[in-house]
Amino acid sequence: MVNLTSISSALLLLASDTGALNGALEAAPRTRDIYQFPNTTWLENLAIRSNGNILTGIIGRPELWQVNPFTESASLVHSFTSVNSVFGITEYAPDVFAVAVGNYSPVLQHGSYSVWSADFHASPAKIEHVVDVRPAGVLNGLTTLSTEHQTVLAADSATGDIYRVDMRTGAYEVVLRDELTSPVPGSGKLAVNGIRIHEGYLYFTNSYRYFLGRVPIRADGTAVGEFEKIADTGLGDDFAIDERGDVYLAEDSTVVRIAPGGRQDLVVGSVNSTAVAGDTSARFGRTEADQDVLYVVTNGGLSSPVNGTYVEGGKVVAVDLKGC
Repeated sequence: MVNLTSISSALLLLASDTGALNGALEAAPRTRDIYQFPNTTWLENLAIRSNGNILTGIIGRPELWQVNPFTESASLVHSFTSVNSVFGITEYAPDVFAVAVGNYSPVLQHGSYSVWSADFHASPAKIEHVVDVRPAGVLNGLTTLSTEHQTVLAADSATGDIYRVDMRTGAYEVVLRDELTSPVPGSGKLAVNGIRIHEGYLYFTNSYRYFLGRVPIRADGTAVGEFEKIADTGLGDDFAIDERGDVYLAEDSTVVRIAPGGRQDLVVGSVNSTAVAGDTSARFGRTEADQDVLYVVTNGGLSSPVNGTYVEGGKVVAVDLKGC
């Protein structure tokens, strides 16, 4: 059985450093719990289907779930074998998603991580193995590089390497590596974590260097300029980016909005609140009904209990940003 206490300690040790918040949103957003899983459920990532349904995976239980935010219901899509965790998810072709899975433990297990395809044109979804990425230590964040060529980028949080993976052929190679994506030497802690592409830049968090960064990239995913820091943060995980280039970062049981110039405003949450306790990722809704809604997934405080003691089941939360 997976030791969730060890996993939570290793993945996201409580950090005392925090980003420099400038303020809060002028109007407080409304939040609503969409669906909550049982206690000790660590939701790690999410992606949104074109029909509005939310895909999310679990650390400590190798399951991919689908949550309907309109009916507030959930169903199991697939349970993977021979691994214990589901990490990054990204849509690389219409209604077809790449999913990273592997065996996570405090002692890194190189050789257990792989990328799979989940095709929702079929019912039930067609799940296929694409490739084993054997050098990876913790294959974590995913983002789509090209829907035309069906390629994705995958962040290895153990080494700081970022791979390009061809979802058609299974070919993969490291295309990005820099000191800013790498772990603190000798720390054994996570490095590059969440990754997203926006207007020619790859944005990324480095969890235990505590910052949000970016690098301009070519169409093949390689760097065309220098890596740079955008903002110092708390313990940043995954994030969403809106059309203006504002980043909505899941960070220390809060969501923080980081403007292109670096200004940081609290959107929702606190270390003493269950609103988004232990949040791990965020994405915007894709339908007309929820285009102003930021969906957030959490681990329920497994990484850092609310008020030092309270832990709940991971959940999907809707944060309504209309008018904010």
